[in-house]
Amino acid sequence: MYSVLDYGRMASDSVRMDAYARAIARAVKPGSVVLDLGAGTGIFSLLAVRAGAARVHAVDLNPALWLVPELARANGVGDKIVIHHGSSLEIEPPEQVDVIVSDMRGVTPLCSDHVNAIRDARARWLKPGGTLIPTRDRLFVGLVESSDLWNGLSKCWESFEKLGFRADGARQSILNSIHSDYSAPLIASSVLSTTSPWATLDYATYDGASLEGTVDLTMTRRGTAHGLSVWFEATVFDDIAYASAPGWQLAYGRYFMPFLSPVVVEHGDTAHVTLRADARGDRWAWDTTLSGPSGADKARFRQSTFLGTPTSPADLLRQSMQFKPSLSERGSRLARFLESLDGTQAVQEIADRMTADEAPSSPRRDVIIEELRDAVERYAR
Repeated sequence: MYSVLDYGRMASDSVRMDAYARAIARAVKPGSVVLDLGAGTGIFSLLAVRAGAARVHAVDLNPALWLVPELARANGVGDKIVIHHGSSLEIEPPEQVDVIVSDMRGVTPLCSDHVNAIRDARARWLKPGGTLIPTRDRLFVGLVESSDLWNGLSKCWESFEKLGFRADGARQSILNSIHSDYSAPLIASSVLSTTSPWATLDYATYDGASLEGTVDLTMTRRGTAHGLSVWFEATVFDDIAYASAPGWQLAYGRYFMPFLSPVVVEHGDTAHVTLRADARGDRWAWDTTLSGPSGADKARFRQSTFLGTPTSPADLLRQSMQFKPSLSERGSRLARFLESLDGTQAVQEIADRMTADEAPSSPRRDVIIEELRDAVERYAR
């Protein structure tokens, strides 16, 4: 989860905050009811009240949300912001709202429950004809040159090779994974090719389907292509927009998708690129064909996070919808604990009963206690 410091860093992103502040000021009218989805420390809630909102429902699973009442009181609006601590997917809306404002993106909008949370809030919280902030995100791709990013990755398998060991498996895993450019931010001159949008998320209509797009890019200069970069362009409201493209140092950064090996390219060379991703951003695939002016292939790569994820046959089997699961020892323990949450027993009583066979100093006992505490945090009310 994000820390309070993380939220502070996001709020210090002046490009992002200026766009959201202007969008909220324009969309929120006197008397509006607003949902701040993924509210964090409540900066959007405060901006909505300033714009005239009669009431703001601030929703977040992060404990940082508990700072919002104090911040609201300190700014004289303690009676206008209602706190809902928990997953927005599980909270029953007390009323419908005129405006939903959110920014739960990671490096891209395809991040955990971001998209599903917006879809759910759109269906259950938003009045007919209500406003979504942001309105739309477009995903872009371009070929980039970055020896810093590439070398930073290659060190991970070269450390094995320097000691005389082969590390093909580690190399395959790293080069079939997506990486943030945080360690060596991409700049405008890092881009070797034309760039193009390959997918669009229109938040008023997006249904949660996986995204796929194919683009043809042309090299604009000579250089060494180390991989692809993916970023997004946000339409926040009306004509208010910003992008996380190379050269813009926003809070999000960009993705770097390395090639299996660097490729020297010339001005006028082309790249045929197909990208696929699920709505949570858990699974990515990127296929790239690089060609010279004659049309002859220089390189062809088929890559995916599936190939980059170390796994076992048993793990793959568990991912199948045809798998017939049974509870593990830990799962059985959790099931027994959850059955005990009937409102009549203290956690200590339950813990004592479930650890009765463990010695007081047993590490296993400590593990069970931590599991119970985690379950209380997640599932109790």
